[in-house]
Amino acid sequence: MTKTILVVDDDQSINSIFEFVLQQAGYYTITTTAGQDCIDIIKSDQPVDLVFLDLKMPGISGIDTFKEIQKLRPMLLVIMMTGYSVDELLRDAFELGAYGVIYKPFDVEEVLSVIEKIFRLPALS
Repeated sequence: MTKTILVVDDDQSINSIFEFVLQQAGYYTITTTAGQDCIDIIKSDQPVDLVFLDLKMPGISGIDTFKEIQKLRPMLLVIMMTGYSVDELLRDAFELGAYGVIYKPFDVEEVLSVIEKIFRLPALS
């Protein structure tokens, strides 16, 4: 069964890279550039197995988007993405239950390795 990964980043080029890499690895991807769109996707009950969520976005921030995801689907794993040194925001994300963080520019092999580890977790297989 193909896993679905939602990528949320206000930089469309990041979304395009993720989409290409993840589809090549056999995953179904959904991308969006806005936190509200992410929330709407989660609300729609569209199957999503994992979310990569940018920490700093215009409009609804990554933290606020993550809080809404937690309300809607508390068991959905979220990995935060950032290109900034934002220790306080990352601490908030981990306190809320973020699974991990990747830093931009990201290493494709590292991202794929993290995804493989996540999908090997007993509750997610």
